[in-house]
Amino acid sequence: MPAAGFDSSRSGPTREQLQALAAQVEQEARTANSSELRAEKQRQAAAIQARLRDGDFQVGDRIALTVAGDSALNDTVVVRAGRTIQISNLPAISLQGVLHSELEGYLTKELARYLKNPKVTATALVQIAILGPVGHPGFFSLPSDMTLTDAIMLAGGPTQGGDVNKTVVRRDNQVIQSEKVVRQAFASGTTLDQLNLRAGDQIVIGEKGHHDWLRALQIGSLAAGVFVSIYAITHR
Repeated sequence: MPAAGFDSSRSGPTREQLQALAAQVEQEARTANSSELRAEKQRQAAAIQARLRDGDFQVGDRIALTVAGDSALNDTVVVRAGRTIQISNLPAISLQGVLHSELEGYLTKELARYLKNPKVTATALVQIAILGPVGHPGFFSLPSDMTLTDAIMLAGGPTQGGDVNKTVVRRDNQVIQSEKVVRQAFASGTTLDQLNLRAGDQIVIGEKGHHDWLRALQIGSLAAGVFVSIYAITHR
C-alpha cells in the first residue's frame, strides 16, 4: 500500500510514520460503511503491522554499501536466509525488523562494534520484475527510493502496445496494488519503498490489445528465474 501523505525522505517512511498510518487505517476499518472496504482496510493495516514487525528486507535484496576510510568494506551485499548480510569477514548482521529508513543508522551502530566512528552510506536495492509491453522486460535491482515512473523508464518505457493506466503490481500471482493505486503513484511520484514493494514483486504494464498469453509467458519464465536465483543465494 502506498504511504500516501508521508512527509518523509526518499529513503522511506520512518517507524513513527508507519505506526501513525497503521492507527489511521485501523480506524478507517472500524468506521467503513461496507464489508468490502472494511476487509481492504484490515488487509492494509495487517500489511503495515507485518512491515513494522519484520522490517523491509527480503532474501535476495541487495545493499550498496560504502564505509568511508575502509575501501575493503565497500561492496554490494546480498540479503541471505534469515535476513542476514555478510560484510567482508565480519560476523553476519541480522536485518530482521529493520526498515529502509533505518538502514544507515542501524549499520553504523553495528559496524561501530568493530570500527572506530564508521561513516556508512547504504542504499537498499530491491529485485523487481517489470513485465508486459516495455522495451526491456525482466528483473532489475533497483534503489528502494526510486520512483515507480523511473523504474518503468529504466526498463525501456512502455511500447506502443502498452497502456500504463492499466498497470498493476503483483505478488505471488495476486494483485497487491490496483490500477487505481498505481495511477495515483504515477501522479504523486511515489517510490518503490512507499508502495511497499519487495523482492520478487512484479510491476505489470497493461496492454492496449488482448495478449494475455504473452504476459503469462513472461511472468512464468521470469518467476522461475528468480526462484533459481534465490535458491542459489540461500543454499551457498
